[in-house]
Amino acid sequence: MNSEEIIRYIQENFVYNPDGTFTRKDRSGGSGSLDKDGYWIIKIKGKQYKAHRLVFAFFNGRFPNGELDHINHVRSDNRIENLREVSRTENILNRVITPNSKTGYVGVYQDDCTHGLKKKYSFHIKGKTYRFY
Repeated sequence: MNSEEIIRYIQENFVYNPDGTFTRKDRSGGSGSLDKDGYWIIKIKGKQYKAHRLVFAFFNGRFPNGELDHINHVRSDNRIENLREVSRTENILNRVITPNSKTGYVGVYQDDCTHGLKKKYSFHIKGKTYRFY
């Protein structure tokens, strides 16, 4: 199925719910499942699609040209008002940056290959790696 056929299929066979989920009219169940990264996946005619891309296509009559950003950072929240079409750069800039679990700092990493010697740390700035003990 090409993009136009998929869009026509979801518009005819799916009901969009205000909570961002789909209900299928063509069969019971099959409303999707969560993948390992926390995104809803829906199978159509043997192919898997990310639900947020289907929601976008359902409302806009086309698949997004770039990436879709979940504005509230919740990957399973596919309400249309929570999705925005963005470039890769915009999507990366909107990510949540968390401190490294071992060092407690953003961008500072502990080298575990020191074989019992002093702890070694590293960080990156403008493509260059700096190491310190």
